[in-house]
Amino acid sequence: MRLRSTAGAPPHMMPGGGGTAALRPRVRDNHSFAKLAVDHGFLAESDVNRVDVHSRTQGLPFHEAAVELGMLDSEAAGLLAALAGGFSLLPAGDQRIDPLVVAAFDPTSPYAAKIRTVRAKLKAASKAGDPSSLRLAVLSVDGGDEAATMAANLAVVLAQMDGPTMLIDVDMGNPSLDRLFRVANKSGLAEQLMGSAALLPAAKTAIEGLWLMTAGRASGSASSMITRGPLAETANGWGLKETSMLFYLAERKGEQTPFGSILAGFDAVAIVARRGGTVIADMRRIIDDLDRQGVPIAGTVIA
Repeated sequence: MRLRSTAGAPPHMMPGGGGTAALRPRVRDNHSFAKLAVDHGFLAESDVNRVDVHSRTQGLPFHEAAVELGMLDSEAAGLLAALAGGFSLLPAGDQRIDPLVVAAFDPTSPYAAKIRTVRAKLKAASKAGDPSSLRLAVLSVDGGDEAATMAANLAVVLAQMDGPTMLIDVDMGNPSLDRLFRVANKSGLAEQLMGSAALLPAAKTAIEGLWLMTAGRASGSASSMITRGPLAETANGWGLKETSMLFYLAERKGEQTPFGSILAGFDAVAIVARRGGTVIADMRRIIDDLDRQGVPIAGTVIA
């Protein structure tokens, strides 16, 4: 599945191009962090002075002081540090992204918190990988539309908290990420696999630092190419450094896709199943297949 050179990829997706470093989260100052923590409901105003005093006396950044005092957990602190570093949320009602992508609009929602937990588990499982260019996957086993929605939200959280990210829709039989991010599905993974894309077919989304490669218009031959070798090798052929990638894959009843060989070389995989709908035997077969290839499994999410 090695692809032809993608030296013609858009400049903003190439190493050092388009100000990649500027997208990395960075904390500005204690005041902005404290204001964000209060505005988003993570800290009460009465807590700010105590944290600030601890920050100054111990020589710690505000967010680390809040964690040390037990007022914030590490995930909330990481999110707020990224917010303080400059990533922006979309205003409610922004039509550029489907409202189901909650993490793009409201970081304090319970669903966004759940997605950050999934991110933390993926990061923990991928500790052996390069943190600036991880190869991650969300694998839906009869997970339905909820699995695609989770993948979309996870990609947003990765871009917000970890820097440049590309989301790839591998579900050629039922592509959906293009609709969630409202990006035209004209050219995508199918065209890239077939060698008919002159440039890397990745579209910039409304989320800063997040690109989407849609499924494209798959023919039977394009779909079959997915099973011929590791997607990690394909991703390496794109030549994108310091860009993490999240692949969304799906299996439905009656299929027996060899996910172990497809995802060999990935840093971590999260499996999404449907309560009462996913066949246990299918889950066991897939988990065994991934284990044989040494693919780290971060856990299973019930949709």
